[in-house]
Amino acid sequence: MSLKTGVSGPTTGAAGFTPTPTARAVLVAALARVEGVTAHPSAPDNPVAFDAFPRWALKDFHRGRLGMVGAPEYDVLVILPKGYEPDTVTEGDSLLDKIAAALWDVADVGVADPVQLTFNQSAMPALRIRVIPRVTP
Repeated sequence: MSLKTGVSGPTTGAAGFTPTPTARAVLVAALARVEGVTAHPSAPDNPVAFDAFPRWALKDFHRGRLGMVGAPEYDVLVILPKGYEPDTVTEGDSLLDKIAAALWDVADVGVADPVQLTFNQSAMPALRIRVIPRVTP
């Protein structure tokens, strides 16, 4: 344990402090806790069903106090199985609450909706969940 930071492990940065995890890293770690989901920091090159990743959506500068930075919002995307629609719906219905519960620990969870994502000119069904991460820089 480092006496400088009170954190175990190596220290980094000019002052020797371990940097705060990014909002993206916090979201990926939360997604990784959901059984059956493969979490990625961004869209994978060859996505398959149950891949999940955050995508930066917007940054709202109206929410902060004076001198504070804006609040970033992310869309957490979870790819669903493609093919027979009733199977896709069943998987989406059973997965949505698990994903939302995992994200709730690290973010304000907003709305969720079904979407189609396009990768290499092929559409894939997915869940989109809007979140505002709770990360203090």
